[in-house]
Amino acid sequence: MFVDKKVALITGGASGLGFRYAIELLQNGLRGVTLADTDDAKGNEAVLKISEDFGADKVLFVKTDVAVKEQLDNAFKRTVEKFGNLDIVINNAGVMVEAIWEKMIGINVNGTIYGCILAMEEYFPKYKSGKEAVIVNISSVAGLQGISVLPFYVATKHAVIGLSRSLGTPDQYESTKTRVVTICPGATNTPLLHDLDKKALNDRYLDLTMKHPTFDLFPMQQIDIVPKCMLKVVEEGPNGSIWVVEDDEIYEVELRNRQDLKKK
Repeated sequence: MFVDKKVALITGGASGLGFRYAIELLQNGLRGVTLADTDDAKGNEAVLKISEDFGADKVLFVKTDVAVKEQLDNAFKRTVEKFGNLDIVINNAGVMVEAIWEKMIGINVNGTIYGCILAMEEYFPKYKSGKEAVIVNISSVAGLQGISVLPFYVATKHAVIGLSRSLGTPDQYESTKTRVVTICPGATNTPLLHDLDKKALNDRYLDLTMKHPTFDLFPMQQIDIVPKCMLKVVEEGPNGSIWVVEDDEIYEVELRNRQDLKKK
């Protein structure tokens, strides 16, 4: 397995899906994982849990705001200092709060770009343990369509897909030996979807949310299926591929080029 004896860094890794990604990788032979997150309390809890189940030598928590490149760089640096290698980066940190859209762009877009730049340009070339490394960028089904009540969140997740498609081209792979794959989770029972009425841009958007229950169109799934998708794409996802995990189903999607999109 690709994961066996590898080292991973996961942003937003202290709780929710990020923490579950870490557990899934460790259960499949991962040698070490860094959890980069802003939440000290949850980070320390995550370290304790992983240490109990897998050993203290398997995990590192680094308090990190991914929107600040220097802080994310520090998480990368601490990772190679502890584990000696870095092979997998999962750009998972994200928020869905329309009311703070500028901060959301900083985390969802800038943070993902920083993670890709640091991995591909600085750390993978020096510290990957095998012939190739892997970046998993976490987008959303919101990155594949428009949603009237979440325009700014949708924009950030479209950006992640555009980034991944560009960094996942064959010429990029030949230059970096880094596979770039994307996961688009559907509505998943995590804190991201809690208290949506408090996250709207303003009362008009809140009213839209109440009158047009958009989320009724997205079947809610339990968290367990998404880490399994992540493991699948790390192990066998082709470079540049995009994967949806929704309603307990995992499938690859193919986005057409502009010439094929011409309206008939």
